[in-house]
Amino acid sequence: MKRQPTPLDMLIAEQRRVRESCRMQEQKINEDFKFLHDHSGRILFAGISSLFFSKRRESKEIDDTGEREEQIPMLGMIFKNISPLLWEAALPILLRWGIGHIGNLFKRRPK
Repeated sequence: MKRQPTPLDMLIAEQRRVRESCRMQEQKINEDFKFLHDHSGRILFAGISSLFFSKRRESKEIDDTGEREEQIPMLGMIFKNISPLLWEAALPILLRWGIGHIGNLFKRRPK
C-alpha cells in the first residue's frame, strides 16, 4: 500500500519545482544579457544609424501584383559594415573620458 503524500512532502516537491523553474529562467535571462553585452555596439549603432540614414519605405508598383520595393540608403550600408570598428575604437576613449570625470568628482580641491 502506498502512503498518501503529506502536506509537507507536497510543499517540498513544489519548492523543488519552483527552484528548478527559477534556475531555468535565470539561465535564459543570463544568455539574453550575454547576447546584449556581446552585441551592444552593433545594436546601438544600428538604432542610431536607422534614425539618421534610413528612408521611409515607399511602395512602388513594379507589376500589377503590387509588390513593394524597399530602398536601402547607400550611406547606411557603408556605416553598417564599419560600425563594429568604430565602436571598438571609440569605447576606450569614452571609458577613459568617463573615468577621468568621475575621478575628478572625488578628488580634493585645494582651498
